[in-house]
Amino acid sequence: MGWLSDKMFGKRKALDMDKLNAYMQPTQNLINEQLGSYKQMMDPNSNMNMQMQQMMQSNASTQGAQIGSQMSKMAAQTGMSPAQAMMHSRIAQKDSTSGLNDQYMQYMQGQNQRGLMGLGNMTQMQQGLNENEANAYVQQINAHNAKRAGRVGFATSLLGTAVSAATSGFGSPAEPV
Repeated sequence: MGWLSDKMFGKRKALDMDKLNAYMQPTQNLINEQLGSYKQMMDPNSNMNMQMQQMMQSNASTQGAQIGSQMSKMAAQTGMSPAQAMMHSRIAQKDSTSGLNDQYMQYMQGQNQRGLMGLGNMTQMQQGLNENEANAYVQQINAHNAKRAGRVGFATSLLGTAVSAATSGFGSPAEPV
């Protein structure tokens, strides 16, 4: 009953994957943007992390210079020789920057953890969105096809009743009057 049933009751609808993708595209764009941010968090060479490293270095240098200046003032007040004052100043500056790599490593470990958690959340969100949109579209297709199947069943039933009625009248012998 291929083309005839299609003409009488409409064609069966099939899933259109392009339509599914179009439904999801706006949210997909937002998820992609968020994924990019989480990946940057985890990349030590990203602009975000390089800026943080530079800021940490700058803060450590500033702190070291301040400590060095304080040490020089203290040396002048206590009558310390210039060579001793310079040595204490350099030690103080070195101490302020020595923990910089450890601080940056701790920062990057935190960034990696936050990035991984974010990626996991985005994966779950993506899955949920995909499933919701796909299910809604599939339900629409199923509803259309169920209506079509109902119309086909009704027409088949009518046709069967008509054929049955027509054949039962022709098979019986004529009764005398």
